Amino acid sequence: MLKSMTAYGKSLQNTPIGRITVEVHSVNRKHLEVTTFFSKELLRYEALIKNLIAEEVSRGAIQVKIHITFDQVSPIKIVPNLPLVRQLKSGWEAIAQELGIIQSFDLGLLKDEHNLFTYEEEHHDEGLYSLALTQAVKMALQPFQKMKEIEGLALYNDIILRLELMRKAIGEIKKRAEGSTDRQRQKLIEKLKEFFSLTADHEDRLLREVVIHAERVDISEEITRFESHLNQFKELIDSNKKGVGKTLEFLVQEFLREANTIGSKALDVEITKQVVEIKTELEKIREQLQNVE
Repeated sequence: MLKSMTAYGKSLQNTPIGRITVEVHSVNRKHLEVTTFFSKELLRYEALIKNLIAEEVSRGAIQVKIHITFDQVSPIKIVPNLPLVRQLKSGWEAIAQELGIIQSFDLGLLKDEHNLFTYEEEHHDEGLYSLALTQAVKMALQPFQKMKEIEGLALYNDIILRLELMRKAIGEIKKRAEGSTDRQRQKLIEKLKEFFSLTADHEDRLLREVVIHAERVDISEEITRFESHLNQFKELIDSNKKGVGKTLEFLVQEFLREANTIGSKALDVEITKQVVEIKTELEKIREQLQNVE
C-alpha cells in the first residue's frame, strides 16, 4: 500500500512526568529530514525521538513539536549567578552614592542583564522520561500514519488508472508494430525501384540493406521491456514494502527511456501518437510520485 509523504498527527498524554503534547507534521522530500522543536529540558532525548520517527518513516521532511507541562518539578534546576549579582549590586550602589541618590537596591535593575542564571539538568529517572516520551510520540504517529495511508490510497487509485492507460497504449503499439517492419521493408524496396533499374546483384545488396534497416527500426525489445516495467511497477505499489517511492521514480525513468526509443525508431504515425499518450501519463505519474513515501 502506498503512503503519502504529507500527513499530520497529534497526541496528548498524561504521564508520570506531566502532560505531554506531541505534534508530527510532514511534507514531501527526497530523503528523510527530521526537525525537532521542544524545550531545553528535552534536548538529551532528541536522538531518541529522531530514531522513533526513522523507524516509522522512510522519507519526507518531518517536524516534531513536543510540549510538556510538568506536574511537580521541572528536570531543569535554575542556579542564580550570585557572584555576578553581588558585583552588579555593588556597581549600582556605587553609582547611586556618586550621584548622591538615597535609594535601596531595586531588582528591576537586573532584568536586562544576561547570564544571571545557569540551567542544570536534574533527570532523576531517565528511563521514566524515555518511556513517557516514547509512548507519546508513538501515539502521535498512529493518526499520522493513518492519514498517510488515506492519502496514499488516493494516489494509488490515480496511478493505477494511468498504468492501465499506458498498458492499453503499449498494447496498441505492439499490434501496430507486428506488421510495421514488413511494411517499412516493402515501402523502401518500392521506393528504390522507382529510381533504379535493379540487377540481380544490386537487388541482393538492396535486400541486405533493407534487412539492416528493418533491424534498426524494430521495437519488439523495447515493447517487452516496457511491459516488464509495467508489471514491476504494479507489483511494487501492491506490496507492503516501505519506502517504494524512490524505486517507483526510477522505473518512471526507465519507462521514459523505452518510450523515447520507441518513438525515435518507429516510423509510424499511429505508434507516435501512442508514445505521446504514454509520455503524458508518465508525466502525471511522476508528479504523483513526488508525494509518495
